[in-house]
Amino acid sequence: MVRDTVKVMTRAAALMIVASALLGCSADAVQEPEPLLETPGAFVAVADDAGTFQIMRTLTSLELGSGMDVFFVTQYAPKAVDFDQARELARDPELPIADELVLIAKADILSHSWKVVWFRTLSPEERNVLD
Repeated sequence: MVRDTVKVMTRAAALMIVASALLGCSADAVQEPEPLLETPGAFVAVADDAGTFQIMRTLTSLELGSGMDVFFVTQYAPKAVDFDQARELARDPELPIADELVLIAKADILSHSWKVVWFRTLSPEERNVLD
């Protein structure tokens, strides 16, 4: 009887240790990686020839190689004067859309000053733009 009680206590202690370890590894404790230009849902501000920043959001990209990669983006109507304003605008869930689906060459983005300014996971409706 004593031996059975020790086994139960040992199992209980082992379960508590495992539970503690799992809680310590919670997904909430893991810092998410910074979104990249290619990350679906990334808001990207790209300088234009007028010196303002066009805000676009990556839907997906198609890697064709040889510098011919293409991005499918949603382009937003407001333009920003700098990256900070672009970030503030991108945070607005009601940001007016200029064009739901635009294809743009990666080389065109990289040839201008650009920065990922915000990220939000794409909603099902936003993903459906590609269908």
